[in-house]
Amino acid sequence: MPPTYVEEVFGILTDDDLYLDCVLFKPANADDASLKALRIWVPRYPLTKASVITCARQEVDALGSNGRVAHLAFDLRSTGESEGLAGDFDFDADLSAIALWARERFGDINVGFLGRPQGEEQVDVRPIRPGVVMETYHYHPVNGAGAAAGTPLIYLATYGNFSAADETTCKALSAAGYDVLAMDPLRYLLHACAQGRVTIPELWQDLQALCSRLPSPPLLLGKPVSAGLALLWASGVEEVLGVLAIGQTQSAFRPHHIFANDNPHTFFLARYVHKIAPRPVAYVHESGHPLGGSRDELSALYETSTGPRRLEHVERASNELLLELLEWLQNPTNPN
Repeated sequence: MPPTYVEEVFGILTDDDLYLDCVLFKPANADDASLKALRIWVPRYPLTKASVITCARQEVDALGSNGRVAHLAFDLRSTGESEGLAGDFDFDADLSAIALWARERFGDINVGFLGRPQGEEQVDVRPIRPGVVMETYHYHPVNGAGAAAGTPLIYLATYGNFSAADETTCKALSAAGYDVLAMDPLRYLLHACAQGRVTIPELWQDLQALCSRLPSPPLLLGKPVSAGLALLWASGVEEVLGVLAIGQTQSAFRPHHIFANDNPHTFFLARYVHKIAPRPVAYVHESGHPLGGSRDELSALYETSTGPRRLEHVERASNELLLELLEWLQNPTNPN
């Protein structure tokens, strides 16, 4: 079977004369002029492009040889095969150089950066099973802060977008005492499906593997889209103490190249959320967020849930609301 994509290895020169080592994944039948978009996978310092190459390959392969979206993986300065001196963290110059190169090579093309190069957390790549890893961002709890007292919290950002706002939220949660293990679930999922589309038992086994390495059972918090994965994970992994699901849920399982979803009912959340009981679950509908979810969908999941439950309708979910709901998950009242 002919390959669906081609790989180009080259360097991009920054304004301060450093070469960034890059790999471009382009659909096999696409020339530069026919491409409509370029997606750039940004490694999280101190990781190298090795952490995202699988993600780039999986995404371009999914659209086939006639696709019109290319993907780029690269090493930040002073990491991997890129030039630079240790301690040089001018990563904004790296991103600017790549954006300029994209305009020069492809012209008026849609360019998107997936991820941010640096934060204040501890970055790890955790092996889960052969060929599958989870890239996690660890925000350690502030000593003596809040009633959370080091409670592990797995924080799932929106697919493909662990943003500055997510980092601010994770810092606020750690300041309240939570031991926050954050991730962009899309990076994990693209590794998980590299050897075949993911099944529900595999998803449960992967979370169990992560939970087994935590000091105590965790809470789960899923942002829009990732909320669906959080609910499904909680339904099959008893170690989860409770789950907070914000915004869109069912859309988590649409990517056909990731999930074994030939039967549309396989990943239908209404079949699973009742299994979270007697552990608590909280749903949040964000009317002012483009991925804030459907009031009807979230209400239906709420009605299907049988344990302690809450359903909140807000314009945007504030950090104060998240902290309130996480506290409720640890001391739930009767179902409302």
